[in-house]
Order: sequence, then C-alpha cells, then structure tokens
Amino acid sequence: MSDRTNNYLKLENRLKQITHLKNIASLAHWDAEINLPTASTANRHQELATLAEIIHQMSVAKELGDLIEAATQEVSELNEWQKANLALIRRTYEHAQCISPKLQHSYTMAISECEYIWRDARKNSNFKQLVPHLNQVFEISRTIADCKAKHFQKDPYDMLMDTYEADSSAKEIQEVFDVLKRELPKLIEKITAKQQNEKIIPLSEKIDINTQKAIGLHIMERMGFDMDKGRLDISAHPFCSGSNDDVRLTTRYNENNFITGLFGIIHEAGHGLYQQNLPEAYRNQPVGHYKGMAFHESQSLIMECQAGTSLEFIQYLAKLLHDNFGLKSPAYSAENLYKLVTRVQPSFIRVDADEATYPLHVILRFEIEQAIIKDRVQAEDLPNLWNTKMQEYLGIVPANDREGCMQDVHWSAGLLGYFSCYTNGAIIASMLMKAAQEKYPAIKSQLSEGNFQNLNNYLNQHLRNLGSLKGSTELLKTATGFEKINPNIFLEYLTNKYLAS
Repeated sequence: MSDRTNNYLKLENRLKQITHLKNIASLAHWDAEINLPTASTANRHQELATLAEIIHQMSVAKELGDLIEAATQEVSELNEWQKANLALIRRTYEHAQCISPKLQHSYTMAISECEYIWRDARKNSNFKQLVPHLNQVFEISRTIADCKAKHFQKDPYDMLMDTYEADSSAKEIQEVFDVLKRELPKLIEKITAKQQNEKIIPLSEKIDINTQKAIGLHIMERMGFDMDKGRLDISAHPFCSGSNDDVRLTTRYNENNFITGLFGIIHEAGHGLYQQNLPEAYRNQPVGHYKGMAFHESQSLIMECQAGTSLEFIQYLAKLLHDNFGLKSPAYSAENLYKLVTRVQPSFIRVDADEATYPLHVILRFEIEQAIIKDRVQAEDLPNLWNTKMQEYLGIVPANDREGCMQDVHWSAGLLGYFSCYTNGAIIASMLMKAAQEKYPAIKSQLSEGNFQNLNNYLNQHLRNLGSLKGSTELLKTATGFEKINPNIFLEYLTNKYLAS
C-alpha cells in the first residue's frame, strides 16, 4: 500500500465490504422470489431489512466521510479510474446522508411486504388487497424524495429518477417522450394497416417448460452468456440480479406460446452480459458498476429487439427449432415466426408488448408516477387513472387490474422513477446498433448463424468494459457518437424495419 494513496486504498476496502453485503442482499432477495417457503416470508422480510440497515449505517458512517475527505487530499496520486471512483463514492455518500436508518428500515420492510402481497394479489386480480401496502410504499417514497430534494435543491420526482439514472430530469425525458407521443401513433397506424392482411399461422402445439428452458439455454450460450457464472430460473416477473460472476436470471413460461418465455430470457441475458463484462479490476467499486438503468436496459433491448427480432436471427432460431427440437410445422418457419415477433398491435401487458407500442406503456407509467409523487395520487386512484390513459394512448381498456395497474412489480418493490429507463434504453439500443453496424457491417448477417461475437465486441469495448468511468453524456458519445438520447433514430429504425419492405 503506497503511503501517498493510503487513505484512498482504505476507502476502496470499505466500499468492497459494502459491495459484498449488497451482493448478499441481492441473493437473499433472489432466493425469496425463487425458493422461499411461504411460512418463511415474514422472517425474510426482517432479515432483508436488517441487512439493508447495516449497509445503510456503513454507507453514512462518519468514518466513511472522513476517509472520503482524506482520500481527496491524495487525488493527484490517483489514476483516471480511481479519481472517477472517488467522485462516485462522494456522490453516493451525500445521497445516503439524506435517509435516516429508521427511514431506511421502514422502506425496506414496506417494499418487502408489499412485493410479497403483490404476488398473491396479482394472481387473484385483487387490487384492494394491495392498496394499503402500496400506499405505505408511496408515502415512504415521497418522504425519501422530499428529503433528497431539500438537500440537493432539486425536484422530488427527479431525485427518485436519479436513483436509477444519475442527473436525469423529468423535463429532459418529457422532451424525448413528447416526440414519441406525437410520432408513434401515426407510425403504429401505418404499420397495423400494412400488417392487416398478413397471413399468420398461430402456434398451436404446446411446448413443455423443460423444452423451452433448453431452447433458452442454447440461445443464452450463443449470445455469449457464461453459464459457469450464472443460472436461469422461473419467477412471477422476469428479472436479472447478482454480481459479475454470479448472475441470476429468471423468466416465466407459457406452454401455449414459447416466444414469451424465450424473449424474456433473451432480454434478461442482455442484462446479464452487461454484468458479466463489467471491468473486473473494479468489480467491488462504484466505478466498476453499470452506468445507470437506461444503459442497462439498452443492453437487454439491443439483444431482445435489435438482434432478437431481426429477420436474420429468426432464421437461425427457426433452423434451431427444426433441427434440434423437432418443431417442423409451418408455424415454426422463419417467415411465420418473424411475422409473430414483429406483429404490432395495442396490448395490455407491457412486457409482452411489441417495440412500436411499448414506449406508450412506459409514457403512461411515467406520467402516473409523477402524479403519485407530485400530486399525492393514492393507490386506490390507480385503476381509473390507468384505464383512462390506456384508452387515450393505446385505445384499449383492460378487463381487470391484473392486466392493468397491477401487472408490474416495480411500484410494489419501491422502484418509482424507473420506468422511463426502458424507453430511453430502447432508444439508446437503436443508436448503439446503428453505430455497431457502421463498424461491423456483417453483424446482422452473422446473426443468421447465431453469431453474436462482433456485436458483443462492440458493446464490450464501447460500453460494458467502461463501467461507470465516464459520465452519462460522455459514455453515450463514446458508445453511439451522440451526446443526447435521440428519439428520431429510434423512429427511423422502426420505420425501416416495419414499413420499408
């Protein structure tokens, strides 16, 4: 240990301890979703709350603050990565100072209980069962937002978004979303008119879950996901969690439509590839973590949509299903599968929505979240507000709350401010693929062979391997050539894909 960086290295060691505890908490949460016996739930809530409280106490400790100040005196001796890491540690410390241990404990307990209730309430489409628990999450989230807003002199909802995308603002996102709100309905109308008379063969034969998992594991391997450092399971809502060499993916299967489970796997494997390819040397430091959830979603969506629903990849998938899994009926031909995965039509469930209508699902949630935080909208008001916006944006109204305001786990899990990352991620994904194809023109043709190597090479070099070394604007410029999220590139991509032929 160099005397000239002694305090900085002590600081790194403290952050390493905090990261390890966060990784353990992530595994405990994963276990609760996948394996936990029903009667064990209450105790697990307490365990997670205790762990979160310990992590929070370490994150706000005066000793940590003193180390940050001492390490700052050594900044001239630090390399580029260490300087960026120190700045991120200071930023995180300031954010953590805004939340008392008592508030952190209340928040963790509330979201643990609410998420558990959500699973049962969603299954039975019983929104009333969820309401009191959801209101508690909303109230604590407002308190956290107000505390941070007061400290940083920013908008409360912006502070919630800042948790997932540093320095983002509702105003900037609204400018992007306004373009989509104006242009997407016209584009969707043209696409649906074009597809109206297409002949599609429905998938009529059931595919058992074990076979679907085998298909998914094969695709994950082709994508470059390292199964020696990860696993795949089933959950009520697909997700990716874990750390660099222990990535836990989940999906949910439908025996009558294997596409749902498979593309859930491709989406989550995209997240997993980001995790597995973050800079190893700084894996336990903030600078070695992913750069916000919009970038994380770009990694899942470039795999799911840009690559996964391309004609070239579907040609590979059809051959795989025919040769390896005996699915030889016309329904599983490349032509028919491509029509199925590129079918555009308004639907109720966000995670199953096509890429053209998907942003409208996100905009709806983005606007409702602001109403929850700014206008103090209560949980009991959600069904009516949700259905009104579904009618306005997609022209349909769900028959029940299971298909409506209760479909996502995010609000029950306290993830207010997250949803905009999905559409920002989709736009970044289109920008990334455009840049990647300019460097590697054969990317799309390689997908017809199940070859993701050049796509992964580009993403590793220009985004994944960089962790949080750069600011969001600089990273976006490095990865795409643009300093701002550009919705017109996304709209151009949709137009070319769905209307050019």
